Amino acid sequence: MKKIILILLLFSALFAASCKLSLSNIDRIEAVNTVTNESTLIEKDSVDAKSIMDALNKAEKTEKDTTGYFPFEINLISGSDKDVHTLYFDMKNQAAYVTKNDELYKIRDKEAHLLFLNEIFSYIYVDNTIYDSHVVLNGENVTPDIKYDWTYKNIEGRFVKKQGILKTSQINGGKLLIHDADLIEFKYETNPDSQVIRLFSEGNLVAAGSSVEEVLQKAASDGEYYIECQAQWFMKQNSDFYGSSTSSFTATVDKNVDVSIVTRENYPGNILIVQVNNLNADETVSIQTDAVKVDIKNYLYKDKNVYISPIDLNTAAGEYKLSAKVMKDKAVEYEIEKTLIVKEKSFKTQYLTVDENLNQSNNDSAAILEFAELVKPARTVSSDKKLWEGTFAMPVEGELTTDFAEIRYVNNEKSSSRHSGLDIAAPKGTEVSAPNNGIVTFAMEGLLSPGNTVVIDHGMGLFTSYYHLDTIDVLKGQEVKKGDVIGTVGTTGFSTGPHLHYAVSIYNSYVNPYQTLSGIID
Repeated sequence: MKKIILILLLFSALFAASCKLSLSNIDRIEAVNTVTNESTLIEKDSVDAKSIMDALNKAEKTEKDTTGYFPFEINLISGSDKDVHTLYFDMKNQAAYVTKNDELYKIRDKEAHLLFLNEIFSYIYVDNTIYDSHVVLNGENVTPDIKYDWTYKNIEGRFVKKQGILKTSQINGGKLLIHDADLIEFKYETNPDSQVIRLFSEGNLVAAGSSVEEVLQKAASDGEYYIECQAQWFMKQNSDFYGSSTSSFTATVDKNVDVSIVTRENYPGNILIVQVNNLNADETVSIQTDAVKVDIKNYLYKDKNVYISPIDLNTAAGEYKLSAKVMKDKAVEYEIEKTLIVKEKSFKTQYLTVDENLNQSNNDSAAILEFAELVKPARTVSSDKKLWEGTFAMPVEGELTTDFAEIRYVNNEKSSSRHSGLDIAAPKGTEVSAPNNGIVTFAMEGLLSPGNTVVIDHGMGLFTSYYHLDTIDVLKGQEVKKGDVIGTVGTTGFSTGPHLHYAVSIYNSYVNPYQTLSGIID
């Protein structure tokens, strides 16, 4: 009988030894944080590996319910094989459990104590003490990326500082779509002692404030932004933890359409520039004001919608309604109103005496028809792109003899139209240069009224015209750069002496040439 008992004891010892996990049978250990998916590889000969193996081996079977305990996945790797175990940490009772062969075992207290002090499993303290947080968008909870910088007291009463990832984003597509009317905020299990929210665009800080709505109001336009919220909980008396968490996410911001009047000096005859921001690809805007008598066209420049138009020369000083109709004639149409202030401006009066035959040749129907059929069409189609750069230069040096928009009396009869540009007197043959970059849309000699004429398109509806030239040195379709010679001063057509008639227009509506000298748009 004694022999049988001895044999059974020996068999039990051999069986236990065969079930014992050994470092000699593995290559390395992998510890995986099941919340953040962070993985730590542990070499088999390290102190950490021995501590983990001791814990796995020195455990007693139990029926304990591990619900609510923090799990770490432990992988014992040998070649391509992986033996998977799960460690459970009971923070309240400072106990640890492990699964082996689909059964649960309670790790002995000594070995469990060492696991609680191991840096590899330090996240269990963070998870147990840091406050839960999330983004609330229109009443729905959204989990962003969350990093932490947290100090906690371990089971031996020592404070330990830990940094890392708390949660990874669960935002569909990786970006939140935020409209102006949306309600969005950061919410916490316990409100922080301080909170700073920062808004970034292309890596640059755009705004900072205490709420998401506050910083989003400072976003200049639609686009992609990076939003970061740093919340901090201060150390207090008898506190076991303190620190900060930083939540972040990428947002596609869709702001309401915004209309602004860019030009500051708005006089009769000046160029009016209106900018529309945050216009989506499927949205349209129609701009209208009584101060402009022609259609106002839209151009895309630097991702902005720019409307360039001429303020009518006969516009009286005062306030004018500028209406921007978004999605005009659609079911979702709405209107944005701005106030355009047109300032008062007086124009000179000129009395001119010319040979009556010359006067008649300028005003006869043939000259008018010729101009309408040849010159005006050259100013009806413009490049959608801005061809000019910076400010314009004067095309020739000389004496100003007639100013823009002067009221003219020719042989004591009031002209039916204002003077369309600048008359600059200069010796015949003086070089005339392009005031900025553009494309020649018209170059022709021998016209009845303007004589030898050149027209340049500078893009976005902006044209310059040159009359009474002696010679023309460019061809239609030719690209010119600022400073290129396009011709010489002459006295061809309806002219009383050598001079250049220089005109600036938005299509066929003449505008103040001086305005271009200080720049248009930029």
